[in-house]
Amino acid sequence: MRSFGVPLSTLHSPLRRQLLLLPVMSVPVAFLGHRACALASTTPCVADLKIQSDGDFLAFTPEELTCQTEAQVRLWFHHAGKRVMQEHNWVLVMPGSEDAVEQAAIQAGEKSGWLPRGDENVLAATPMCGLGKTEMIEFVAPAPGDYPFICSFPGHGAEMRGVLHVTR
Repeated sequence: MRSFGVPLSTLHSPLRRQLLLLPVMSVPVAFLGHRACALASTTPCVADLKIQSDGDFLAFTPEELTCQTEAQVRLWFHHAGKRVMQEHNWVLVMPGSEDAVEQAAIQAGEKSGWLPRGDENVLAATPMCGLGKTEMIEFVAPAPGDYPFICSFPGHGAEMRGVLHVTR
């Protein structure tokens, strides 16, 4: 066996043991790495999430996202459309409030970015996003549960829906 271009037999015994144990010890560390948020109670967990519109279709891709409760979420939303000029956004809402938020967005109007300001059903939202653009928002993940997200542009919310799964 060779390590870094040097035959292992020529290395001193302690170094050889370390090089042989490295792959064995790396597996548990790599496995536990994704649980670091849960294990590090004093350090806030950061969850980087990426989502986009599904080209020129009224859909999100992926349709489901996951993060841990109380995580500091950084979400990037990209408008991946090529031809349809309508804007999109990503709006996280309380379970069961999708239709109410969609109606409130229409009443709020274009001047407010099709977003009902101060609505307690809206947990987080990106600004409207044009073709080829990306918007990023930060928010703290809510309590464990399944939270719907929609696009609040008029007429899009019926089809542009997904779920943020918040775990312990």
